[in-house]
Amino acid sequence: MTSEPQAYGPAPPEAIYSDIATGFASYQAHARANRYALKQQDTKPMRALFVCDRAGKYDPKGKRKDIDTSKRRPNTGSKKCSYHMRVSLLNDRTSEKWQLRVIDATHNYAASVDIAAHPAHRIASIPAETRVTISSLAKAGLSNAH
Repeated sequence: MTSEPQAYGPAPPEAIYSDIATGFASYQAHARANRYALKQQDTKPMRALFVCDRAGKYDPKGKRKDIDTSKRRPNTGSKKCSYHMRVSLLNDRTSEKWQLRVIDATHNYAASVDIAAHPAHRIASIPAETRVTISSLAKAGLSNAH
């Protein structure tokens, strides 16, 4: 395996799903195979919109401009890159099925070298029992490092 980022595979095939969760899981599997990830941007009763997890622009909130540059943390940045890839699931009123449509298949950055670069895929790889434990610890006020 090379350390160079590789180009993505084909756009996801347009398909029909019984519900939003099934459609999202299918498309997230396609994204994982092609080394990117999705997040849900918006949901309405008849439509769900999904975008790349790198979509949007960097928001410097929390970066205080009144702090001297020598005291700022160096070499910080964001994974955001105004990514354009977006797909939607549209509900067909007659069949009550959800159809996946590719709105924009444009990829404006190279595929990730390692799939672990995407939190959505790291979280999905944690076993369900471990996620339940982490959730219960968080509700009790403990971090998962304890």
